Amino acid sequence: MQQILGWILIIFPGILLVTQLISSVNFTLAQKLGLQEKPEETDTLLQRAEKYTAYWDLVTLLWLPVAGALMVLNISVWPIVAFFGATIYLDAAGREAAKILSFKHEGVRIGPPVQQRLFFITYIVMAILGIIVIAYSIKPILNVL
Repeated sequence: MQQILGWILIIFPGILLVTQLISSVNFTLAQKLGLQEKPEETDTLLQRAEKYTAYWDLVTLLWLPVAGALMVLNISVWPIVAFFGATIYLDAAGREAAKILSFKHEGVRIGPPVQQRLFFITYIVMAILGIIVIAYSIKPILNVL
């Protein structure tokens, strides 16, 4: 199970990390690729918030792919890295959803409905992955204590 979960953490959070890297380096390209909200259907407030979030995500979203690599290599610190990475994912998913819902409630244009659904699915997957990894990593941590 550790190997499978490790590869899942390398692949899926790794993809998210790469999308945020693209968004940080060239936000316009990320919009053209559909990785960020379409500029013609979003307000500049949302675009600015997403651009700055992409920068921060390079620091925070790195930890689950690192944890996945540690799990695959069976390096003993993987439970700690996985636990903290998963809590970051769970928090980020909730905050992103709350931010977007707040913008929508206040009438900020947040992109086309299809893209909104795709992004919300991403937040749900992030939250579920965070919960699974927290649950999986907690037992090895408690065994050390």
